[in-house]
Amino acid sequence: MGKRIAFEEILNTEFRWPTLGDKPFVIAEDPFENANIAEDRLTRFVLMKEGYKTAADLMISSSADDRPLRDILVFPIIFNYRQFLELSLKYQLAMYGSAVGISENWKTHDLGVLWSEFLTMLERFGTEDPDKADPVVGQIILEFAKIDPGSYSYRYPVDRRGNPVPLTYTDLHLPNLADVMDGVSGYFIGCDGYLSSLVDA
Repeated sequence: MGKRIAFEEILNTEFRWPTLGDKPFVIAEDPFENANIAEDRLTRFVLMKEGYKTAADLMISSSADDRPLRDILVFPIIFNYRQFLELSLKYQLAMYGSAVGISENWKTHDLGVLWSEFLTMLERFGTEDPDKADPVVGQIILEFAKIDPGSYSYRYPVDRRGNPVPLTYTDLHLPNLADVMDGVSGYFIGCDGYLSSLVDA
Protein backbone atom coordinates (compact mmCIF):
# COMPACT_ATOMS: atom_id res chain seq x y z
CA MET A 1 0.00 0.00 0.00
CA GLY A 2 1.39 3.40 -1.00
CA LYS A 3 2.00 6.26 1.42
CA ARG A 4 -0.76 8.42 -0.05
CA ILE A 5 -3.40 5.71 0.11
CA ALA A 6 -2.47 4.84 3.69
CA PHE A 7 -2.76 8.47 4.80
CA GLU A 8 -6.04 8.98 2.95
CA GLU A 9 -7.56 5.88 4.55
CA ILE A 10 -6.35 6.78 8.06
CA LEU A 11 -7.47 10.41 7.93
CA ASN A 12 -10.41 9.90 5.56
CA THR A 13 -9.34 12.78 3.34
CA GLU A 14 -7.67 13.24 -0.02
CA PHE A 15 -4.08 14.46 -0.26
CA ARG A 16 -2.51 16.44 -3.06
CA TRP A 17 0.27 14.07 -4.02
CA PRO A 18 3.28 14.73 -6.30
CA THR A 19 2.52 13.88 -9.91
CA LEU A 20 4.70 13.41 -12.96
CA GLY A 21 5.39 16.77 -14.62
CA ASP A 22 5.06 18.88 -11.44
CA LYS A 23 7.23 22.01 -11.77
CA PRO A 24 7.39 24.58 -8.98
CA PHE A 25 8.53 27.50 -11.12
CA VAL A 26 6.34 28.21 -14.14
CA ILE A 27 5.09 31.34 -15.87
CA ALA A 28 1.35 31.75 -16.49
CA GLU A 29 0.25 32.64 -20.00
CA ASP A 30 -1.70 35.63 -18.64
CA PRO A 31 0.96 38.04 -17.33
CA PHE A 32 -1.51 39.43 -14.79
CA GLU A 33 -1.53 36.05 -13.05
CA ASN A 34 2.22 36.18 -12.39
CA ALA A 35 4.19 37.74 -9.57
CA ASN A 36 7.01 39.88 -10.93
CA ILE A 37 10.38 39.25 -9.29
CA ALA A 38 12.19 42.57 -9.54
CA GLU A 39 15.60 42.46 -11.20
CA ASP A 40 16.67 45.96 -10.13
CA ARG A 41 18.70 45.82 -6.89
CA LEU A 42 17.03 48.79 -5.21
CA THR A 43 13.50 47.75 -6.18
CA ARG A 44 14.14 44.23 -4.97
CA PHE A 45 15.60 45.58 -1.73
CA VAL A 46 12.49 47.67 -1.00
CA LEU A 47 10.06 44.91 -2.01
CA MET A 48 11.86 42.33 0.13
CA LYS A 49 11.87 44.64 3.14
CA GLU A 50 8.18 45.42 2.79
CA GLY A 51 7.32 41.86 1.78
CA TYR A 52 8.55 40.33 5.03
CA LYS A 53 6.53 42.79 7.10
CA THR A 54 3.42 42.43 4.94
CA ALA A 55 3.63 38.64 5.18
CA ALA A 56 3.78 38.84 8.98
CA ASP A 57 0.86 41.30 9.04
CA LEU A 58 -1.22 39.00 6.84
CA MET A 59 -0.44 35.95 8.97
CA ILE A 60 -1.55 37.80 12.11
CA SER A 61 -4.72 38.98 10.41
CA SER A 62 -5.59 35.54 9.02
CA SER A 63 -5.08 33.81 12.38
CA ALA A 64 -7.00 36.36 14.48
CA ASP A 65 -9.87 33.94 15.18
CA ASP A 66 -7.94 30.70 14.91
CA ARG A 67 -5.88 29.70 17.95
CA PRO A 68 -4.28 26.58 16.42
CA LEU A 69 -3.27 28.58 13.35
CA ARG A 70 -1.71 31.28 15.56
CA ASP A 71 0.38 28.62 17.28
CA ILE A 72 1.63 27.44 13.89
CA LEU A 73 2.25 30.88 12.39
CA VAL A 74 3.91 32.57 15.38
CA PHE A 75 7.33 31.28 14.26
CA PRO A 76 7.32 32.72 10.72
CA ILE A 77 5.62 35.87 12.05
CA ILE A 78 8.47 36.64 14.45
CA PHE A 79 11.08 35.63 11.88
CA ASN A 80 9.50 37.84 9.20
CA TYR A 81 9.32 40.87 11.48
CA ARG A 82 12.93 40.32 12.49
CA GLN A 83 13.96 40.07 8.84
CA PHE A 84 12.04 43.28 8.16
CA LEU A 85 14.03 45.04 10.89
CA GLU A 86 17.34 43.71 9.60
CA LEU A 87 16.61 44.74 6.02
CA SER A 88 15.29 48.14 7.14
CA LEU A 89 18.54 48.91 8.94
CA LYS A 90 20.66 47.59 6.07
CA TYR A 91 18.59 49.62 3.61
CA GLN A 92 19.13 52.87 5.54
CA LEU A 93 22.86 52.22 5.80
CA ALA A 94 23.11 51.31 2.11
CA MET A 95 21.12 54.31 0.93
CA TYR A 96 22.54 57.06 3.15
CA GLY A 97 25.60 55.82 5.04
CA SER A 98 28.14 56.64 2.35
CA ALA A 99 27.20 60.36 2.57
CA VAL A 100 28.63 60.43 6.11
CA GLY A 101 31.40 57.85 5.79
CA ILE A 102 29.52 54.70 6.87
CA SER A 103 29.67 51.62 4.68
CA GLU A 104 26.91 49.16 3.82
CA ASN A 105 26.95 46.17 6.13
CA TRP A 106 26.09 42.79 4.64
CA LYS A 107 28.38 40.82 6.95
CA THR A 108 26.19 40.53 10.04
CA HIS A 109 22.71 39.53 11.16
CA ASP A 110 23.34 41.21 14.53
CA LEU A 111 20.59 43.78 15.02
CA GLY A 112 22.51 45.42 17.85
CA VAL A 113 25.49 46.10 15.58
CA LEU A 114 23.27 47.37 12.76
CA TRP A 115 21.32 49.64 15.12
CA SER A 116 24.56 51.08 16.51
CA GLU A 117 25.79 51.85 12.99
CA PHE A 118 22.43 53.38 12.13
CA LEU A 119 22.59 55.66 15.21
CA THR A 120 26.13 56.70 14.30
CA MET A 121 24.87 57.58 10.84
CA LEU A 122 22.06 59.72 12.31
CA GLU A 123 24.55 61.49 14.58
CA ARG A 124 26.85 62.27 11.67
CA PHE A 125 23.93 63.74 9.75
CA GLY A 126 23.19 65.85 12.81
CA THR A 127 19.56 64.74 12.99
CA GLU A 128 17.45 65.74 15.96
CA ASP A 129 14.91 63.53 17.73
CA PRO A 130 12.20 65.85 19.11
CA ASP A 131 9.67 63.00 19.43
CA LYS A 132 12.21 60.86 21.33
CA ALA A 133 11.47 58.02 18.90
CA ASP A 134 15.09 56.84 18.52
CA PRO A 135 15.31 55.24 21.98
CA VAL A 136 11.85 53.67 21.62
CA VAL A 137 12.75 52.04 18.31
CA GLY A 138 16.15 51.10 19.71
CA GLN A 139 14.52 49.22 22.60
CA ILE A 140 12.24 47.34 20.19
CA ILE A 141 15.14 46.38 17.93
CA LEU A 142 17.30 45.32 20.88
CA GLU A 143 14.43 43.18 22.19
CA PHE A 144 14.41 41.33 18.86
CA ALA A 145 18.21 41.08 19.08
CA LYS A 146 17.89 39.55 22.54
CA ILE A 147 15.27 36.92 21.70
CA ASP A 148 16.84 36.02 18.35
CA PRO A 149 20.49 37.14 18.21
CA GLY A 150 21.49 35.40 14.99
CA SER A 151 18.21 35.19 13.04
CA TYR A 152 18.05 31.53 14.06
CA SER A 153 15.68 31.09 17.00
CA TYR A 154 12.41 31.13 15.06
CA ARG A 155 13.64 29.18 12.03
CA TYR A 156 14.86 26.05 13.82
CA PRO A 157 13.90 24.23 17.02
CA VAL A 158 17.55 23.44 17.80
CA ASP A 159 20.92 25.10 17.32
CA ARG A 160 23.71 23.79 15.09
CA ARG A 161 24.76 21.34 17.78
CA GLY A 162 21.26 19.94 18.18
CA ASN A 163 20.58 21.70 21.49
CA PRO A 164 17.08 23.15 21.97
CA VAL A 165 16.96 26.86 21.21
CA PRO A 166 15.90 28.64 24.42
CA LEU A 167 12.77 30.78 24.11
CA THR A 168 12.34 34.08 25.92
CA TYR A 169 8.54 34.02 25.65
CA THR A 170 6.06 31.15 25.51
CA ASP A 171 2.99 33.33 24.90
CA LEU A 172 2.65 36.40 22.71
CA HIS A 173 -0.20 38.80 21.84
CA LEU A 174 0.16 39.05 18.08
CA PRO A 175 -2.11 42.09 17.44
CA ASN A 176 0.08 44.14 19.80
CA LEU A 177 3.19 42.95 17.97
CA ALA A 178 1.68 44.02 14.63
CA ASP A 179 0.76 47.44 16.03
CA VAL A 180 4.27 48.02 17.42
CA MET A 181 5.81 46.96 14.12
CA ASP A 182 3.56 49.43 12.28
CA GLY A 183 5.08 52.15 14.45
CA VAL A 184 8.61 50.97 13.66
CA SER A 185 7.76 50.86 9.97
CA GLY A 186 6.48 54.45 10.14
CA TYR A 187 9.71 55.47 11.87
CA PHE A 188 11.87 54.01 9.09
CA ILE A 189 9.66 55.56 6.40
CA GLY A 190 10.12 58.93 8.12
CA CYS A 191 13.89 58.44 8.37
CA ASP A 192 14.03 57.47 4.71
CA GLY A 193 12.26 60.63 3.62
CA TYR A 194 14.22 62.89 5.94
CA LEU A 195 17.65 61.46 5.12
CA SER A 196 16.83 61.52 1.42
CA SER A 197 16.07 65.24 1.66
CA LEU A 198 19.38 65.85 3.45
CA VAL A 199 21.36 63.93 0.84
CA ASP A 200 19.57 65.69 -2.02
CA ALA A 201 19.99 69.17 -0.50
